[in-house]
Order: sequence, then C-alpha cells, then structure tokens
Amino acid sequence: MRVLYIDPFSGISGNMFIGAMVDGGLSPKGFLEGLAPLGIAAEDVIFEKREKTGILATYFNLKSEEVRGHHHHDHEHHHEHGDHDHHHEHGDHDHHHDHHHEHDHKDDHVHAHHHHHRGLADMLALIEKSGFEREVKDLAKAIYLPLAKAEAAVHGKDLHDVHFHEVGELDAVVDVLGAAYYTVASGVEAVYVGKINTGGGMVTCAHGTYPVPAPATAHILSTLDVPLGGAAVEEELTTPTGAAILKGIQAAYRPRPEGRVLKVAYGAGTKDHDLANVLRLFFIETEEARVPIFYSCNLDDMTGEAMGFCMERLFDAGARDVSFAPIFMKKNRPGYRLDVLADGASEEKVLKALFKHTTTLGVKKIPLEKIELPRTAEETMTALGPVATKRARYKNMEKISPEYEDLKALAIKHDTTVEAVRRAWERSL
Repeated sequence: MRVLYIDPFSGISGNMFIGAMVDGGLSPKGFLEGLAPLGIAAEDVIFEKREKTGILATYFNLKSEEVRGHHHHDHEHHHEHGDHDHHHEHGDHDHHHDHHHEHDHKDDHVHAHHHHHRGLADMLALIEKSGFEREVKDLAKAIYLPLAKAEAAVHGKDLHDVHFHEVGELDAVVDVLGAAYYTVASGVEAVYVGKINTGGGMVTCAHGTYPVPAPATAHILSTLDVPLGGAAVEEELTTPTGAAILKGIQAAYRPRPEGRVLKVAYGAGTKDHDLANVLRLFFIETEEARVPIFYSCNLDDMTGEAMGFCMERLFDAGARDVSFAPIFMKKNRPGYRLDVLADGASEEKVLKALFKHTTTLGVKKIPLEKIELPRTAEETMTALGPVATKRARYKNMEKISPEYEDLKALAIKHDTTVEAVRRAWERSL
C-alpha cells in the first residue's frame, strides 16, 4: 500500500506542504493550470531549491508574498494582522507584515487581493472558480472549512457572518488548493502524521499578543488526535493552514510505518535557525495490504437515531460497509448488532468513531479474506434510456446486474416503477 507519512518536526505550513510535494517528484504543471482561472500565471509563483541548515529543499510561494516580505521586513512583521494570528501561512510567517501597506502592483490580481476581506461564500466561490477537478475542489473545501470554523470560534461569531482577513486572501486559497491537488495527484492510499512541532514563544496579532500556537492554530489542533512535541524553538512553526491541511486530508497519527521508502522530500519554509525549517515527507510502500477488517459489537442502550448518526460517522471515518440488525441479548434484552467492514489503514479512525459514537466498551475485530469476482462495467441501452451494467464471472458462471441508481433515475423520469425499468433492461441484454 502506498502511504504518505508527514513528519512536521519543524512545523507545517501551506507552502511548505506544496513545496515538499513538488520536491517528491510531482509536477507544478497541473497545479498552475488549475490556478489560471484565478488570474495566477506561472510567472506569478516561485518554485526553487533553497538550502535550509544544510538540507536542500523545494520552496514555493507567490511572488507577491515574497515582495511583501522584503518590503515590510522591518515594519513590525510579527503583526499577524486580520482576525488574529496568521498572515504566516507562507513559510511560517517570518517575512510577513501588516496588510494595510500598499503594493506597487495594484492592477495585478495576485497583489491586489491582499486588501479584500471575504466571507465563507466568497472563499468557496474562489475554489469553485479554479480549474481543478471536482475531487480536488471538494478536498480543498474540506481543508478550508476548519480554517473558517477556527476563525468563527476564536471570535465567537457565526461561521457565515465572519469576514476573513488572512485566510480570506487569495494566497490562503492557493495553499488550500495546492494541498488538495497534490494529495489527490500523489495517489496515496493512506496519510499518516507524526508529532507536530508548533514552536514556542509569543506571536503578536492585530488583537494582541498570544502564546504559540496562535488561537486559530490551537483551535484546529484541538480537533486532531495528534500529539504535539519536538525540539524547542521560540518561533511559530505550525500555521493555521498547515493544521487545516492535516485536518482536511484526514492525516492519522502513528509512528512512521515500516516499508520500502520510495522517496524522501523536503519543503522549505522561510525561517533560519538551528532546527532545519523544512517539512519532511516520506512516500512509503508498506507491507500492509488493503486487508478488510470486520468489527462487531452488541448494543442494548442506544436509540435508532443514535445508531443512524453513528453509521454516518463510521462512513466518514473510512468504513467500506456498515450495518446494524436487531438482536436479543443477555436476559432477553432487545438491542442491535453493529457490523463494520473497513480497510486496515482506516482502523484508528474507525475505532475512534465506534468508541466515541456508541456506548460499547469493547469491539470484536476479525481480519477477513474477501473474495471478489473480477468485473467489468458497460452501458446497456434500453427503451427507456441507458443503464450501467456490471458483469462478473466465476469459472463458467456469469453474473450480470444493473446499477440501481440508473434504474431509479429512469423510473422517475418516465413515471414508472423500478421493476418496469429492470424488465426493459433485461430485454436489452
């Protein structure tokens, strides 16, 4: 199984993640093509090698961010403006500054965006406006939402009433889209993360001075089941966008898995201190096959509504199949048997969902060997319309089945029954 292991020993930010992915061999081409509808061209971005404490890493940034960093390096760059704490999304913020300063390129989308404070709907619209595939856009929204929720929670506002400052700027959207694009493009089957080094000291924001991790970062980290730790550095190392990426791509905490290391990649930040300011990624081929695991537990003190909610959370956690059935337990008490089928890679998340959303104190775990017939997919044209058809074969026996959602759609379209559409499908075989 191909695994991405994220090692944030020196923190994580959006541009460090993107730089590390490119350092791992993924091309900037598709990323830049997806950004084009947002007015960002190849000449507006930086992809270059930089040495960080003896380690050669790939650095990514928008040129406008680089210019801002140089122009305002002496202008209280630790004023992490906006709603609180993080105009440090690019390169852990050591080169950032007060966003009220004007730029020399007011006609450039990439430069002008810094002064717009957008709401959640505006940010989601920017993601939709990009040229990426649907899977990337959906993952980008899953990454951005924790950022938005953190802003709202820190300031005690409704999610849809907040006007974002730093995370409402175009560079934040670029980081989010880049993280989503490269996660999908990497083709990994599981994402794990080690201990997160947040750094230390204090960070000065528009609303005051706070200890690291800054408020929004701390809020997002509180939703992750990942320990914090690492070498002490009196600077902020993990940004809100970095934390949101881990949340959005569902990186699960675990020690680095055993297996064949395919590539070690480094994404450069902008800090310079004794601890190399890089994000390290391991691309690993593990010996863990996608062996399905069967989990089961009996429950006699949960309502049907609670069971339904639990089922949804289990699917969110990566379960492949979830079912529950009424049973009689000890002392003839009525209850449910909850059965879950999941890949081994999802075990931690599935178990967490089971123990969090059910009353059980124990779960039966049984490795399974699932026998699946090789199958092909084709389209069958019926008198009522096309129906996707699956064909599978076992020795000399062939099994053919229609896609129910297609039967249902045609039944609704022609105001008839599903069985009538099924009969039309059978006649067309």
